[in-house]
Amino acid sequence: MKSSIGKKIVTSIVLTAFTVMNAAQVVFAVDDYYKPAIRSNNGNSVDVNSLERIHNGDSIVNLSLREADIQQVLRMFADQAGMNIILSEEVSGNVTMDLVNIPLERALDLVIKTNKLQYEITDNTLIIAPEGQELSLSKPKNMVFIPVKYVSASSLANFLNKNIFNKDGAPGVSKKAIVTVNPANNELIIMGTESDATLAQKIVDQFDKKPQITTFKVNHTTPAEMADLICSTLLPATMNQEGGKTGGAASISGVPTGFASASGGGGGGEGLSVGGGTMVCSIDQSVQADSIESPAFKNLTVTYFPTLGTIQIIGGSESQIEMIRDYIAENDKKAPQAYLEVQIISLSEQGSKTFDNTWQFLSHSFSFNAGNGGISTNPIHPIFFAGKGFEIEDSNSYDSTKHAYDISGALNKWSHSPQLVYTVNYLVENNKGRVLANPRVLLTSGQQSTIDLTSDYVSKVTSQYLDGTGQGSSQVQKDYDIQSDNGIKVTITPFISPDGYVTLDISPEYSVIGSQIFEKQETEYPDLVATLLQRRNLDLKGVRIKDGETLIIGGLIQESETKSVKKIPFLGDLPVIGMFFRSTGTQKSKEEMVIMLTPQILIDTEDELVEDTAL
Repeated sequence: MKSSIGKKIVTSIVLTAFTVMNAAQVVFAVDDYYKPAIRSNNGNSVDVNSLERIHNGDSIVNLSLREADIQQVLRMFADQAGMNIILSEEVSGNVTMDLVNIPLERALDLVIKTNKLQYEITDNTLIIAPEGQELSLSKPKNMVFIPVKYVSASSLANFLNKNIFNKDGAPGVSKKAIVTVNPANNELIIMGTESDATLAQKIVDQFDKKPQITTFKVNHTTPAEMADLICSTLLPATMNQEGGKTGGAASISGVPTGFASASGGGGGGEGLSVGGGTMVCSIDQSVQADSIESPAFKNLTVTYFPTLGTIQIIGGSESQIEMIRDYIAENDKKAPQAYLEVQIISLSEQGSKTFDNTWQFLSHSFSFNAGNGGISTNPIHPIFFAGKGFEIEDSNSYDSTKHAYDISGALNKWSHSPQLVYTVNYLVENNKGRVLANPRVLLTSGQQSTIDLTSDYVSKVTSQYLDGTGQGSSQVQKDYDIQSDNGIKVTITPFISPDGYVTLDISPEYSVIGSQIFEKQETEYPDLVATLLQRRNLDLKGVRIKDGETLIIGGLIQESETKSVKKIPFLGDLPVIGMFFRSTGTQKSKEEMVIMLTPQILIDTEDELVEDTAL
C-alpha cells in the first residue's frame, strides 16, 4: 500500500516538473495548420469546426513522453489551455509522443484521434469520452429555420447530415443527423445547438447562390439542332468522368424537374416545354465516396426557344459557358446550298401483229368453225340429230309476272343453202408512251430532301354482308385498302464541297400499276383482291457531279417479246397452203428510264464579298 502511494507521489512530482519546464518554453504564435474545408472557391474555404475553440489553442507545445498516462496528459493540456476538464471513466491507457513546435489545439486533436476519443467544449470545460458516446446532453438544443432561395433545401439537408453532422464530425459538432426540411417554404430546420445552426448557416451561404443565366443567339442552324448537339455531343464528351465508387459522373436527363431539383429527371423523352421554350437536358455531377457525398444540385441546364432563335444555359461555371460559346461559334455557320434540276424520263413502246385465218361451213345437217387453232361446231347452228331447235332461258333473269325466266336466245338448224366462208384478220398495232418528271429543288448540304410525285390508288377491296342473310341482301359493306406509292418518288442527300463539286446520295423510285387480280368473295360480284405494281428503283451512293454539269443515268431498259401460233390440226401443217389454216400473233414491249441531274451551287452575296476582300 505504501509502495503504491509512493509511486503516485513520484509520478505527480515528475508530471509537475515536466509541466513547469514546458510552461517556460511556451511561445504564443499562430501556425497555419490544416482545417477541413468542403469547398474551395478562389482560395476561400469554409471552416466546419465548432465555434467554441480551445483557449490558447495557438500556443506552441514541445513534449517528449514515454508511456505516460493518457488522463494525466489530457489534464496537462487542459491546464495549459486554462480550461476545466471532465474525463469519462472509459478514458484509459498510455501514450508516447514527441511533439516539437506544434499548436496546443493541434496536439490535443492528435492525441484524441490516435486514441479513438472525442471531445466537446461546454462552458469552458473539455468533455472527453471514447468515440460513440453522447456528449451533447449538456448543451441546449433549439429548432432553427434557415431559408434557402436558389437550390434544393432537401439536397442541402442530405449533404449536411451525411458529411457534417455524423459520427465522424468535428469536435463540438453534433454527431448525428439533425437537419430536416420544410418543403412548403424550401427551408432547413436545424434540430441542434446554436453552434450547429451557425455552422449550417455558413454552409448554406456558400451553396445558396443565384445561378447565372446565359443566352446565345443562333443564326444559321436551328436552336433545336444546336441544343441537341450540345447535350448529346459536347457535354457528355467534356464532363463525363469515369464512374466508380469514388469517381464523379455527369448524366443527361431528358425531362429534368428544375434547376433546384434534388434529383434528376426522367431519362429520355422530348423535354419539358414552358413558355415556348423546350428544356433539352440537364447535367448532374456527383461524387460518391465511402464517407463523402456531393449535394444533388443541377450543374447546368440547356433550353432552346425556337420563336426567338436562342439557346439558354442556366448555371454552369465560367469555363463551361466559355466552352459552349466557342462550340456554338464554331458550328453555327451557313450550310452550303445547291439548286438541283432533276429530270426523270420513262419511255415505253409496245407493238403487236396478229394474223388470223377462220373457216366456217353451214348446212342443214352439218356445220363447223375452223380457226384460232381448232375446229368446233357453230354455236348458233350446231348439229341436230333430232328436232329442229329450242329457246335458251336466262337463269339470272326471272319475270315474276309471267312466273318464268326471260329468253336469252335460240338454237336452230341452218335453214338456207350450204355456205363455206373464209375470213382473214390481219392487225398491226403500235403504242408509244413518255412520262416526264422535272422537279427543281433547293438542297442544303447534309440534309435529306424528298420529292414525292406519287398518287393514291385502291390496292384491295373487301366486301361482306352486314346482316348475314347471304346473297341477295342489299346491305353490303366494302372496305377499301388505299396505298400511295403509285408514281415517282426521289430521296436526295447532298454534300456540297468547297471545290465546286456536289456529291449525292440519290434513291429514285418509280412504280406503276401492272395488273389487278379479281376474285369472287362472299358477295355476288367479284372483288379486287390484289394490285401488283411494276417498280424501277435505284439506290445510288456518292454520285459526284461538278457544279453546272449534267449527269445522265440511262440504260435501264426492260424489253420483252411474245410470239404465239394457232393452227388447224393436219391442215395447218401442210406446205404452202398450211398458212391459210394457221393464225399467228406477236407482241413486243420495251421500256427505258433515264435520269438527268444538274446541280448549281449557290453563293451568297456576303460570301462573294468576303472572297473579293481576301483576294
